[in-house]
Amino acid sequence: MASQRTRFQWQLDWKSVLAIILILPVLVSLGCWQLRRADEKRVLLADFEERRMLPAVNIAELDDYPNYRPVYAEGEYDSEKYWLLDNRISHGRFGYEIMAVFILSDGSELLVDRGWIAGDASRRTLPEVSIPKGPVKISGELYRSEEKNFSLGSEIHTEWPRRQQWLDIDVARQDFENMLPTSLRLEGGSVGALQTERLIVNVSPAKHTGYAVQWFAMAVALGIIFIFLNTNLAVLLKRGKDEENKEL
Repeated sequence: MASQRTRFQWQLDWKSVLAIILILPVLVSLGCWQLRRADEKRVLLADFEERRMLPAVNIAELDDYPNYRPVYAEGEYDSEKYWLLDNRISHGRFGYEIMAVFILSDGSELLVDRGWIAGDASRRTLPEVSIPKGPVKISGELYRSEEKNFSLGSEIHTEWPRRQQWLDIDVARQDFENMLPTSLRLEGGSVGALQTERLIVNVSPAKHTGYAVQWFAMAVALGIIFIFLNTNLAVLLKRGKDEENKEL
């Protein structure tokens, strides 16, 4: 009888079984997803570091447009057509990201991210955006989001400048038949550059790895709770501790 009382036994409760069947795979999947995201960010940062070391080339000579490729462009800014991307916060201040149209020497158009400019927090007025006049040479890096295509939603814009939340390059190209399928992010000091502080990745690989550890830790904790709720392990551990105390 004593040996039977000390035997490890399962006493399954269907509610806890159902809970672990439903929740445990989700926690593990989230952890694995975060690890994949960490790997993707490492590759992205490695590509950025590799490409930023390349010499800048004339964008008119390119056949493809890899992100972070240093380029320069010759032409002039469109004096009327640009976008103010809304709700862009920099160092706690409200403002806009200015996306301009740059007309290349060959007549094609290029979307240019000029950077951030402070705005009226009350949203009653738009900021005055100075536009360089005449032929200029600008430089920076190519960039097109690979994670999410920006959407204009149901907004309808006819007048310039246009204030909106997001800008989709493909949608913008509907108004500009010769616009290139990428954008140029101006580097600081280039003609027309505003505030150009930018993040390469919004979440670092280390943070993704940390999030993965948290999800896996939650999965382990859930497994431990399941075992204690559905076995007599707690009783066995308590009995073992009591026996140790008696021996002392």
